[in-house]
Amino acid sequence: MRQGRRARVLLLLGAALLTGGGAGAQTGLPSGGPRANSAALLDGQRLTLNVSFLPGEPGGPAYPPSGPFSRANPAYYPVRGNPGTLRLTVVTGQPAAALVLRARAVPAPGRLAALPADRVEYSVNGAPWQASGGVQTVALLPPGGQATYEIALRLRLEGDEPAGEHGVQLTWTVEAR
Repeated sequence: MRQGRRARVLLLLGAALLTGGGAGAQTGLPSGGPRANSAALLDGQRLTLNVSFLPGEPGGPAYPPSGPFSRANPAYYPVRGNPGTLRLTVVTGQPAAALVLRARAVPAPGRLAALPADRVEYSVNGAPWQASGGVQTVALLPPGGQATYEIALRLRLEGDEPAGEHGVQLTWTVEAR
């Protein structure tokens, strides 16, 4: 695969759009309900999700929560617009590769500081939730093959963050190991 080809999924303000790198195709993704959004990631591509969270958004949990919340007792919120899980199919020709996640906090409109990226958590195939942040290996891929992952996201609030919209940029890549 050419290094310049990219697959990019943008989930912003409850809207979602899938843009195929190099192909120019665009497919709308559902912005609500429990259905999974689908994307493919090949060697040399990257998949970037810009997600936002608005605690207390209509249809979601109230903000602030009805009870106290803290680091020991956090409150959790879904992606804005609740687009469900991402079904990510990864294909590699490398003999040994890993799915790698890079997370970067994005300041909300009108704010100078961003919420730490580790406040966004992900779960792969129903496994325990992991805090995003920095660079992490999400999964080891089968040699020269493919795998499909169901990736769910949520926001963890501990009570020390300002109210309002929060965002983070998550980028997945296939990298040799």
